[in-house]
Amino acid sequence: MVWVLRVVLLAQALATAVAEVERPQEPLSSVGFQDCKKTLKLPSLEVLPGGGWDNLRNLDMGRVIDLSYSLCKTTEDGSYIIPDDIFTIPRKQSNLDINSEIIESWKDYKSVTSASINLELSLFSAINGKFSYDFHQAKTHQVQDKAVTTRVQVRNLVYTVKIDPGAGLDKGFKKQLLTIASHLENNQTRMADFLSEVLVLNYGTHTITSVDAGASLVQEDQIKATFLKDSWAMRSSITASAAVAFHSIVNVKAEESQGTSSAFTKQYLENRTNSRVESIGGTPFYPGITLKTWQEGISNQLVAIDRSGLPLYFFISPSTLPELPSPTVKKLAKRVEMAIHRYYTFNTYPGCTDATSPNFNFHANADDGSCAGTMTNFTFGGVFQECTGLAGPDTNELCRVLEQKNPLTGAFSCPTSYSPVLLGMQEREEGHSHLECHNKCTLGIFCHRMCRDVFWLSRVQFRAYWCVASGPVPPDSGYLFGGLFSSRSVNPLTGAQSCPSRYFLLKLFDDLRLCVSQDYEGGSRYAVPFGGFFSCQTGNPLGGQHQGTAEDPYAKRCPTGFSQHLALISDSCQVEYCVQAGVFTAGSLPPARLPPFTRPPANLPAVDTVLREKQMAE
Repeated sequence: MVWVLRVVLLAQALATAVAEVERPQEPLSSVGFQDCKKTLKLPSLEVLPGGGWDNLRNLDMGRVIDLSYSLCKTTEDGSYIIPDDIFTIPRKQSNLDINSEIIESWKDYKSVTSASINLELSLFSAINGKFSYDFHQAKTHQVQDKAVTTRVQVRNLVYTVKIDPGAGLDKGFKKQLLTIASHLENNQTRMADFLSEVLVLNYGTHTITSVDAGASLVQEDQIKATFLKDSWAMRSSITASAAVAFHSIVNVKAEESQGTSSAFTKQYLENRTNSRVESIGGTPFYPGITLKTWQEGISNQLVAIDRSGLPLYFFISPSTLPELPSPTVKKLAKRVEMAIHRYYTFNTYPGCTDATSPNFNFHANADDGSCAGTMTNFTFGGVFQECTGLAGPDTNELCRVLEQKNPLTGAFSCPTSYSPVLLGMQEREEGHSHLECHNKCTLGIFCHRMCRDVFWLSRVQFRAYWCVASGPVPPDSGYLFGGLFSSRSVNPLTGAQSCPSRYFLLKLFDDLRLCVSQDYEGGSRYAVPFGGFFSCQTGNPLGGQHQGTAEDPYAKRCPTGFSQHLALISDSCQVEYCVQAGVFTAGSLPPARLPPFTRPPANLPAVDTVLREKQMAE
């Protein structure tokens, strides 16, 4: 009874808090932003911390920290208006740094505008920034053109802008946190997980606490790796040549460009496969622009040239959410932390990252030690999926959609000499409504027909299996594997949501389609060596054993000579499949897999729909 009362009181408090957040903001009693601009006749500083940040894609996201202008604060040099909870550290010398470097491997590539926040240490820090546009460009050129990267940049730092540690949360961000907390207190954990992942989608993984405001002019060249010799004298000549190439575009000093020009610089330009010049802030770049002209335009066009920050959940604390009890705040912060963890997990691509290895996986961003070893041929005995009704009137119909027999046996089983491996067990629920009507009479004379929409929830459990050879098998006894696809991905073999010629579909989970064939003569041209499945729930028998449990004795990895690829994310569970290394890693790098990954619950309607139809009783 005490617990129920506590939940009721907390729910009331949450409802009040959300209502307060939703209430339109009252005009500032003293002065507002426009009044500050009129009074001070100054521009506002646009490069501000306090926003969300996606540390995988290096993208600015929604605002996390509230910014207000009630105090009419300015930077210390009096040049810009800044929000109340912001302070600046002016770089009075306006430091101008010019440097040139060689980036031999894409693993060592660092962002020009977010190097500090990408260096934030965590379990998954190795993949920070690995889904940004600049990184994709550099890795693609280095691997496909067999190149190394040279970078020359001019950086002009004007301010370091920081946020006050005691700043409050933005109203929109806070409203979403209170909604998640409400679901947690009502034991609606699935909905809380779903909304936490939506929060990460909208606000990113981190909050920016400090930015360096200024401008940067960058040139990145890709030069043939064979041109780079392992000698420091040669390296210094290459960086010098990169600087000369930069000076020829940005006129620093004519005598410098002429004095440094040499036959080696000509060789450098001949071995350059790609070049990109980018102006980040300041006067927009054009060929022939002088450094002086570019620098003079910086004060009116400041941008962020570096960022620092903390994980998003760091700002979910009792001090920022005084409306909530401390235990609730801790649970809320943990849910958001877990959502960020899933975002990182589902974007980690283990594999061989050594481009000189035959097992190299172009998509891999985390080395798993699979560069050594040769491939072994395995046979594939098909898949099947069972389904059991748990509750509701429509379980049979729901199970009919989910069930899959193994065509090799015509049943929910594996062929002789093959053993079933449980890949995943999950539940699905689906709501259906129908109209129920009855007559309601007054004094037995005047009647009206009352109808209402009655909602029924059906729930089932399905179990997905695949068949692995448990001993010697007859030749040509299993299936040829021709790739797979889902509603959110294409088959790498066809580039579409389809199977190759002479292959047919088998369904697995509720959204995965496998392409298989028994036509060993006509279908072999499309066949891909297959190395098994594994998921968040079970390992791969072909990947070897590990010190696991009796229920899951196998390692969650591929056999040597195979690389893992995402089949699908089913209700926050990652399902991977293994194919011969190098087969499915051509083309472009994949974009980040964005949340939400958790399936939202099928909710009952809050209020029944009632229809009335007046009629006279007979």
